[in-house]
Amino acid sequence: MLFWDGACAVTGVRHPSLLRASHIVPWSECDSDAERLNVHNGLLLAAHLDAAFDAYLISFSVDGQILRSPKLSESDAIALGLAREMCLRRVDPETEKRLVIHRMKTLQEHD
Repeated sequence: MLFWDGACAVTGVRHPSLLRASHIVPWSECDSDAERLNVHNGLLLAAHLDAAFDAYLISFSVDGQILRSPKLSESDAIALGLAREMCLRRVDPETEKRLVIHRMKTLQEHD
């Protein structure tokens, strides 16, 4: 919450009930508790963005632009309000290192 100033890293939504701590590297794949709890392994996202991020239906480019999986239909993206202009408010080098693998999994055509 503190790292993202209590607001969704993309939308700016601030109501705590609508926010989720989204892990870039899933907890089950982290090598240590330190990595699980590392602030750079997390994005504070609105619940619908967290669900899409966790399912590898969206990710973020090196400059923070939202990226859509080929598995996410245009109609679902529109229904979720996922505009191509959406982006992370900031991306630091430590967060970007973790996003690389997430991005590759998101952009794959097949499971």
